[in-house]
Amino acid sequence: MKLAWLAVAVAAVAAPVDSAPLPTRVTGKALAALCDADRNACIGYVVGAVDAFVATQIVHRGPVTFCLPAGVTNQQLAEAAVRAIRSRPDLGDNNAATIVIVALVAAYPCTPPPAPARPPQPPGR
Repeated sequence: MKLAWLAVAVAAVAAPVDSAPLPTRVTGKALAALCDADRNACIGYVVGAVDAFVATQIVHRGPVTFCLPAGVTNQQLAEAAVRAIRSRPDLGDNNAATIVIVALVAAYPCTPPPAPARPPQPPGR
């Protein structure tokens, strides 16, 4: 299910607007190759994409659509992004930063906390 949502979201974001393609400096394929060649550069790209997305959302008062658990490492963020790219090679020509964000939304969804349990009521009340 997560993978299907990832494909729809990436396709929607990567679709041309007014017949003009989105500017892409780094594709999913290029990011995968970078991650194969240089772990630190890979992490740097992913963390930069995450920070840019979060900053943009804050400035525009938009939601940050992923929730990173305490203790998640930058390496884990990069691994989630690379897994997404490798699982969908057909998305390799799409914007890498978009793939990173959509992958993190799938890997680290924001879920509301469970409702507190109601204490048992004594009999007869």
